[in-house]
Amino acid sequence: MFFLVLASSLALLAQPKQTITFDYYEFDLGSIQVSDTPYTVKFPFKNTGLLPLQIQVVSKPCVCTTSDWPKEEIEPGGTGEITVTYKAAAPTEKMSFGFFIYSNGIPNPTGVRIKGKVVPAKK
Repeated sequence: MFFLVLASSLALLAQPKQTITFDYYEFDLGSIQVSDTPYTVKFPFKNTGLLPLQIQVVSKPCVCTTSDWPKEEIEPGGTGEITVTYKAAAPTEKMSFGFFIYSNGIPNPTGVRIKGKVVPAKK
C-alpha cells in the first residue's frame, strides 16, 4: 500500500503545475486589405495544469500589432484568451507575426502566430 501511495505522489509531482494549452497556435487571416481598422484574432487557451496560471506579458513583434491577455490568475481547468490585433498599413505578399506569451506555465514562453497576405484597399 505504501508503494502505491508513493507512486501516486510521484506521478502528481511529475505533472506540470501550470500548463497553458491553446485551441490553436496559428491563425491564417487569408487575403486582407490595407485598412485603418485593425484585424483582431482571439487565441482561446486553458490552464491544463494543477496550479493557477499567471500570464505576465505577451510580446509585441511590431508597432503594427497589439495584444491583450487576462491579468488575473487562471485557475486549474479555467480558460482565457489572448487577443492580438494587426493594423495592415501596406500591401505585402506574406505577413507573419509571432507573439510570445510569458507566464509561470509550461512551456515558457509559448507562442502563437498570425499570418496572411495584405492587398491594396479597394477604391
